[in-house]
Amino acid sequence: MTTKFDPRRRAATFGLLGFAATCALPARAQDTWLSGKPIRLVLPFSAGGAGDITARQIAQAMSLQLKQPVIVDNKPGAGGIIGSDFVAKSPADGYTLLIAGNGFIASALLRPKMPYAETDLVPVASTNNPPSVIVINPSSPIKNLKDLQVYAKTRPGGITFGTAGAGSTGHFVAEMLKSALGVPVTAVHYKSGSETVTAIIGGQIDLASEAPVAVQGYLRSGRLRGLAITNDKRLASLPDVATTAEQGFTTIRMQHWGGIFAPRGTPPAVLDRIAEAWNAGFLADAKLRSEFEANGSYQTGSGTRTEFEEFLRSEKQRLGKIVADSKMTLE
Repeated sequence: MTTKFDPRRRAATFGLLGFAATCALPARAQDTWLSGKPIRLVLPFSAGGAGDITARQIAQAMSLQLKQPVIVDNKPGAGGIIGSDFVAKSPADGYTLLIAGNGFIASALLRPKMPYAETDLVPVASTNNPPSVIVINPSSPIKNLKDLQVYAKTRPGGITFGTAGAGSTGHFVAEMLKSALGVPVTAVHYKSGSETVTAIIGGQIDLASEAPVAVQGYLRSGRLRGLAITNDKRLASLPDVATTAEQGFTTIRMQHWGGIFAPRGTPPAVLDRIAEAWNAGFLADAKLRSEFEANGSYQTGSGTRTEFEEFLRSEKQRLGKIVADSKMTLE
């Protein structure tokens, strides 16, 4: 039986968890690791995007807890592989970490050859977990997923679904829609989520699915309309958008999750301390929690390293089945 990671698990025990993790760290290892040397969070995408903003918030929260610099280092390219490969081949000393998301799983599932082994990166902590928001042009007569299903069946070619690239979160949502609604869906790959949004507004494609932070402004201004939240719980920041589960399509479930990873071989005590620093930093910063919720993330800490590992195993199995059943490729 696969264990399902619940991103809404209450975090009442994190303080005790952090205390235990700190006590478990041998004095010698602690003295060696927390030496004032900056910790580098490598983000495998460009500066300025939603992921970059989130990474800098995470770095600040951790820095306050560890009382030493935590900096974000952007290393974009190859769909996140360049930055991930850099961290995988960095010294396993706790000073070089990776901020990654769905691409960590998708790349391994879709690429026949990778420059590093999946096991070269060790899960440390879940950081954020916004669902995806399926959006459409407001001039469309489609109001919900049932309407979309009917509409798609009346068109010989079905519907066009924009994504931020082959293997992206949106690409998976497109395949989930195709399967759940039983209608033809053509994925149209763009270079970014912003290009996808522009294409919907301009009428070049029917719909897309993006992180809340990328579309909330357009939804509130009326330039997009939300069809569904790809989860079973509505977002506080978009309370009027129904979930896929509410609309009867429980298999359409996807998150733009993020997490911290470290090179294989990093001492377990250091991994525990990193996880504890993020958990404690998140819980201590009401402003950060508020910003995460405003950006469409569920308000929660990460839980334990074991829970994050279980989530990744479960998600790999779930998404792997979608890849196999739909014959997804990077083309």
